[in-house]
Formats: sequence, structure tokens, C-alpha cells
Amino acid sequence: MGALVASTIGGVAGFGGGAIMIPLLAWTMGAKATVPVLTVTMLLGNGARVWFSRREIDARVVVAFLVTAVPASVAGALLYTHIEGAGISRMIGCFMLLSVPLRRGMLVRGVRVGLRHFPMIGAAFGLLSSLVGSVGPVMSPFFLGYGLRKGAYLATDSLCTVGAYIARGIVFGRYNLLTAPTVGIGLYLGVVMIVGAWAGRRLIERMSERVFLNVIEGLLVVFGLQFLIWPAR
Repeated sequence: MGALVASTIGGVAGFGGGAIMIPLLAWTMGAKATVPVLTVTMLLGNGARVWFSRREIDARVVVAFLVTAVPASVAGALLYTHIEGAGISRMIGCFMLLSVPLRRGMLVRGVRVGLRHFPMIGAAFGLLSSLVGSVGPVMSPFFLGYGLRKGAYLATDSLCTVGAYIARGIVFGRYNLLTAPTVGIGLYLGVVMIVGAWAGRRLIERMSERVFLNVIEGLLVVFGLQFLIWPAR
């Protein structure tokens, strides 16, 4: 149920799915297993978003983003393998709390984004997402600031995410963080998220962006505080 709700929300706005899945996974499987499981799950969920809006992909943005996102994802995944569960949990909590003012600050300042900025954005995304699982709430303003909207935004953002996730998945497999049970759970949740991605695509024209963003920001603050106060291990 959590995966279905998360992927439906992510399918509507391009982010939020990972933010919801992170605490659910950490509390049921432990913080250390969160990012590896989420890697498999979100690969399928984001892959579905790419497919449903595949005709609207901005290939130039994808290439500029992945040039740096792939090596940065590898570096972040290598660092992740050496961090203890409680440390990861608190890192996730800090990220969730900081993502709200960061996203709002970028919107208020009217950040103008060009194609030349995406290599820097990709590097930041690759490193941070490998450490905390998902950084969609922070990265989305850059894609929107470039001018991508609706299907083009969903498909381009999701394809960039897929490329980075594949890179970190290879590292996790090399360090035995992607075990058979981990992959199995990730695949199961990922299949559920495909349904949610389809539902989110159908809802994209009907949901109020203002209400959605308020809900997501509220969840980020609540989950962030819980991760800091009661870190999962």
C-alpha cells in the first residue's frame, strides 16, 4: 500500500515517492537496507514514468545530467557502504528537513536554469541520492526552472534518475548490499509502483499543485524529525 501511494504521488509531481518510501523501508528493514531496496524499487517506478511519457523526453537534458550524475552516484554509493545505520538515518532526517526551505528558497529567487547547469545538478544529485535515497524535492525546481512541464518534466527527470540509480546499483551489488532478499523486495515494491505511476499520470491534470506540495512538505518535516529523534538502525 505504501509503495502504491508513494508512486502515485511521484507520478503526479515527479517527486515525493522516495520521500514516503524511505521511512517505511527504514522502520521495517533498518536504515542500512533502505537505499539498496529503494534503488531497485525506484528503478521500476521511474522506468514506468519514462515509458508513459516517453515521447516528451528532453534528450539534451538527460545527457548533460548523466555525464556527471553517473560517476557521482558511484562515489556516493562507495561512501554509503562505510556508514553505519544510525548515521545514515540521521543524515536522511537532516536532508528531509533541509529540503523544504531549500526548495522554497529556489522558487522565491526565481532560479533560471540553463542546459549548462545540468552537469552540476547531476553531480549533486548523484552524490546525495546515493547517500540519502531520494533527493527529488530539492532537484525538481531545477528541471521546472529549465522550462520542463508535465509529461516532459516527468519523463526527463525520471530517465535521469534511472541512469544514476543503475550506476549506484552496480556498486551496491559489488559490496553485497543488493542481496537476493533485497532485490526480491525491491522488485515486488517496484511492480506495485508501476501501477502507481500509471495512476499518477492519469491524475496529473486534476490535482492542485499547491495542496500537493503542502502535503509533501508536511510529510518531509514529520519524517525528518522522527529520523533525527528516533534513528532507525
